[in-house]
Amino acid sequence: MDLLIFVLALSILVLVHEFGHFIFAIKSGIKVEEFGLGLPPRIWGKKIGGTIYSINWLPLGGFCKLYGEDPPSPEATEGQMSQKKMKGSFYYKSPWQKFIVVIGGVLMNLLLAILVFTTVYLIIGVPVETDRVKIVAVAENSPAMEAGIKEGDWIKSVDGTAISQGHELIELVDDKKGGEISLFVERENMEETIVLEVRENPPENEGRLGVAISNVEMEKIKWYEFYKGIGAGFREAYYWGRIIASGVVGMLSQLFSGSVPKDVSGPLGIYEATSSIKNNQGMLAVIHFFGVVSVNLAVVNILPLPALDGGRLLFIIYEMITKKKAKQSFEAIVNNIGMIFLLGLIFLVTFGDIVRMITR
Repeated sequence: MDLLIFVLALSILVLVHEFGHFIFAIKSGIKVEEFGLGLPPRIWGKKIGGTIYSINWLPLGGFCKLYGEDPPSPEATEGQMSQKKMKGSFYYKSPWQKFIVVIGGVLMNLLLAILVFTTVYLIIGVPVETDRVKIVAVAENSPAMEAGIKEGDWIKSVDGTAISQGHELIELVDDKKGGEISLFVERENMEETIVLEVRENPPENEGRLGVAISNVEMEKIKWYEFYKGIGAGFREAYYWGRIIASGVVGMLSQLFSGSVPKDVSGPLGIYEATSSIKNNQGMLAVIHFFGVVSVNLAVVNILPLPALDGGRLLFIIYEMITKKKAKQSFEAIVNNIGMIFLLGLIFLVTFGDIVRMITR
């Protein structure tokens, strides 16, 4: 079941990306030769209005094949091609039209992410900042768990000092590393003081107490306040876009410095995360997670690397500036090098996923 959910969700994300290319190509007067669900070989196909709509054997995403996407052969000069063929060809469209078609996939992934986040917020409520610090997770075998701290607790004071922000708790806890600390906790109309140990050298990503904190609450909204959900959806997409872009830049800098990137997951890692989120948090959390993955696809695809949408945009921008198309042979070499780089990166990331799964 987990595998089916993963394949279906990932296929939807890729298909939405390709639909972005499809719809902007149609609007720009470019002929779409085939729009496929899944990857070839083909199971079934039907030609409608000059476009083949197909279902294919490999159930991962889809594709959009544009007429004239590959440069014509040197023998097929503009004089030898009919005006009708040139008009429907991607290659002969203006740089602005090509730019819109190429970036269409990225835009659709962002719109899908915003739609996903908005839907989730309309169901569970929108995040609202408060003047209280809430425990949102407690690590296994941590000082917080051993002392009886629970998810959902509100921390009102630390050693008698009132707090209203997460950074205040962190600063006061850091001052007591290696010792003990007293937390005044509010829980289900009950208040109590809990004394717990402050670790001096905590495990990675756990913190000294072993808790995750927030000063945000989810506020239910009425149906006519849907605009609040939309606003929260846009903010969430921007937040994850910034985080992911920063992570991608860090990953590339590690690669170019000769080290293998850490904490980066490929399809296997995403599948594992999907399964864990579904089993521990439910389907709504899975839907939210794939909203994050959709932002990730948008960010990765816009990178100015050959064989990605961002790499194609570089050649289009060159054409905009110089009013000349790049040499076909040079573009082909660059794209082939880019494809080799991407395949190597996918191999490294997948290998890292396998190692983590085996050694865990």
